[in-house]
Amino acid sequence: MGSLSNGWFTFRYITIQFIEAPPMPPVTPWLAVEHLDKPWIFWPLFLMVVLSSVVLRWGNVQQQWARVIVVGSVIALMLHYLLWRSLATLNLRTPPEAALSLLLLGIEGFMMAGYGLQLYLLLHIKNRRPEADAAALAVKSGHYQPWVDIFIPTYNEPLTILQRTIVGCQALDYPHKRIYVLDDTRRPALRELAYKLGCEYLSRPDNRHAKAGNLNHALAQTQGELIAVFDADFVPTRNFLTRTVGFFQAPDIGLVQTYQSFYNPDPIARNLGLEEHLPQEVEIFSRHYQVLRDGIETALCYGSSFVVRRSALEAIGGFVTASLSEDYYTGIQLAAGGYRLIYLNESLSAGLCAEDMAAHIRQRQRWARGTLQGFFIAANPLRVANLTWLQRLAHLEGMTQWFHSPLRLFLLLLPLMAAFWGIVPLETTLRQWLYYFVPYYWLLLSTFRWLNCHSRSALVSDLYAVVQCVPLTLTVIQTLLRPFGHRFWVTPKGRYGDRYHFQWHLGAPLLVLFVLSVVAAVVNWQTLHTKGLLLAWVWNLYNLLILALALYSLIERPRPDPYDWLNVQQTVELHLAWDRTTALWGRTIRLSDGGALVHLHQPLPPSAMGVPLTCRLLEAGIDLSGQIVNMPNPTTLKIGFDPLTPAQYRQLITFLFCEPNRWQWQQAPTELQTLWLLLRALVLPPLSCQRQHLRPAPQAKQHQGIVSVAIAKRNHGQSNH
Repeated sequence: MGSLSNGWFTFRYITIQFIEAPPMPPVTPWLAVEHLDKPWIFWPLFLMVVLSSVVLRWGNVQQQWARVIVVGSVIALMLHYLLWRSLATLNLRTPPEAALSLLLLGIEGFMMAGYGLQLYLLLHIKNRRPEADAAALAVKSGHYQPWVDIFIPTYNEPLTILQRTIVGCQALDYPHKRIYVLDDTRRPALRELAYKLGCEYLSRPDNRHAKAGNLNHALAQTQGELIAVFDADFVPTRNFLTRTVGFFQAPDIGLVQTYQSFYNPDPIARNLGLEEHLPQEVEIFSRHYQVLRDGIETALCYGSSFVVRRSALEAIGGFVTASLSEDYYTGIQLAAGGYRLIYLNESLSAGLCAEDMAAHIRQRQRWARGTLQGFFIAANPLRVANLTWLQRLAHLEGMTQWFHSPLRLFLLLLPLMAAFWGIVPLETTLRQWLYYFVPYYWLLLSTFRWLNCHSRSALVSDLYAVVQCVPLTLTVIQTLLRPFGHRFWVTPKGRYGDRYHFQWHLGAPLLVLFVLSVVAAVVNWQTLHTKGLLLAWVWNLYNLLILALALYSLIERPRPDPYDWLNVQQTVELHLAWDRTTALWGRTIRLSDGGALVHLHQPLPPSAMGVPLTCRLLEAGIDLSGQIVNMPNPTTLKIGFDPLTPAQYRQLITFLFCEPNRWQWQQAPTELQTLWLLLRALVLPPLSCQRQHLRPAPQAKQHQGIVSVAIAKRNHGQSNH
């Protein structure tokens, strides 16, 4: 799987030597510097940039005319820049410089080709919501309500997480459904939980083919016309099936994939203290990349929150077991079988992302291995039947985007080569650089966030790329040499701890690069004016900034709270034990199934700490009991809930996770805002460390729903192991 996130940074790490005149006659005289001395020659580029800026300010990416103007401008400047780079900037003085110069041009061309394809696909995007509205009418009226089997595959996730998912699936507003927990660890405690909650439990004697094998085993044991799949940590909203099942009235629809939201911050944003500002890393995939694919009806299935037709699955022999990315290649096999895959760009479920950097990187490594295995299996999208040439190109672009990591690593090393060996892979004049490079780069930066629906800024994209480049480079090399040398690895969920620690195995290579970049900055400074490497020195400073942020993001922050706190605002009515007749009014700031952070309309004395109370969430109509466990100030208090009854637990989980439109899209900051936030993160304590009032009380930790404390602790320990 790939994304737009890595296509922009190639053009920033170019070691440039400014020269007074070309060292040899240029291949194309009309590109030479003497043809750029007329002021009017800059006007077309200037007007193109201004026009795009106006569209970015007043237009919307959903408007076709706006996309045509912006995409056309970016492609025009991209070709303008690439022509100049190819014909007027190569340094062929010596074999080493020629090799690096041609290699750098090849990297730029490779990334431009992928980005250009994505820009072209932007012109074909579709809005499926009106189609979903029309299809849902038959479901709501009862005219089309086929039986749906809901599969929840699990491998050692904590029971508290599974309980939440099961309750969420049971809350779906759809009458003809059966819920199956597919346990690949054969846990008696999970069997007991499924029995108590009233759903089906399935297990198998072995773990052959990992998740795909687990799903195929359940496929043979069930009969529903449609199958919905949710990972163990994904909770659907109540209208999930209402919004998706109606599509299957068309007999050629094989699979409907939906948007995936996450209710915990990704580890990089959290470790930097920027979780309130930066959207999830994978938001760009759901919000942008899937929309591009759906425009040519080649959306990807990505493992959870999708509905598939049973007969279509059986026709292709079940879920694909030849790759670690069983979801992706199952979708390709369905398309090869003549079925359509569509994507509904609506947040109808939410789950847990990787909770620390080690799990985050290992998850990406599994995705990279699974995707690259496609070059070696029968479900290779370049060979299967029934795909158009454009669909094959889109799949090829997605598969080859994993090569961006080794290329990104090379671009980190390039300024070091200039500093230590004096190699200059690009020669130009300042006027040419201002004419060909600056307008293109400016437009690329300014349109990046707009084109991906405000899901990612370019600077943040580069930070994620640097953090991951070394381990993913090794993974790409290992997979190409031994495609099937690693087994399926499940991302651990439900972990928490109370200590800082540094991910040394991930940070050591970046630390070496940081030290070398510092040395390179000193070396370049000493030879700055004699070798004309000013721009290379500036880029090296940028490298230092990104490497420093990457290292900082590998310092894991304490997470002592086992609960996931949601930004849910509810009017609350409180009655303290010392005066049951007087009501206190306030509003929740954050809410979880273990407690609430409340802002009161009137102050309380410090003596209220530890006082029992009753709490009513007025709009939700939920009555709970608990006590005050923390008071950051007289009008803000932290409530720890008493252990919930089964009915209270269902009511609270359904309200917290299953309400339609619960998951709102977070907007990425602009490039300047992002730069300020990242610089601030380097010098100020992370915001997450300032929220100590969100730590749970011991009483809140006792709540495990209807599962016994002993069972929950035992399974949490198994998951950590």
